[in-house]
Amino acid sequence: MGYLLNTVELALFLILPLVLFYQRSGWNFKDYFFKIVVLYLIWYSTYSLFHEFCHLVGIWFTGKEILDYKLIPKFWKGEFGGGYINYYFIGEPKDFLIIIMPYARDLALLIIGIIILRKKVIGNSFIIGLVLIMFIFSPLFDIINNYSVFVFGALNDFNALKVITNTFFSNLIGVTFSLFAMSVTFWVIKHFKGYPLVEHRRLSISL
Repeated sequence: MGYLLNTVELALFLILPLVLFYQRSGWNFKDYFFKIVVLYLIWYSTYSLFHEFCHLVGIWFTGKEILDYKLIPKFWKGEFGGGYINYYFIGEPKDFLIIIMPYARDLALLIIGIIILRKKVIGNSFIIGLVLIMFIFSPLFDIINNYSVFVFGALNDFNALKVITNTFFSNLIGVTFSLFAMSVTFWVIKHFKGYPLVEHRRLSISL
């Protein structure tokens, strides 16, 4: 169930929004098909690293004891799972900071992504794809994927939040963060129709 859910969510919240953006833009299929493959590989090779590193920063900041960790799968050995951080978890307030760090980073990336997209006219289809997948669609996937598997019974970050606080607060964080990430994604897909041609015309008019 977990692998199937991950696959569906990767398609819906990472690849599909990127394809939709390109389809509604000023680029044609040949401009972006191969780039989507490269962008996915970049995302996949860094996703676990960035997520687990945020937990690690929280542990360093709070001074808690690290038992074991793996930031990235050993791709060179044919390993394609995720990373992990094992530390001395007892459900105290310090643990809340450690667990919430990757999702606070997701919110920050979404805000930074909006600022970049609003302030910059990026004419390179690969660069705009990199901004989208790392600042907008990756946070969307990270939040929804981790929250949804918690809803289906997985013991993950949101389960740890439930232990630290309660079921209501853990679900509140999951739903609120998911809605914000989806809202940003819908805004990007809707606002940037005809990009970058429309944006270049708007810039010329404003000048």
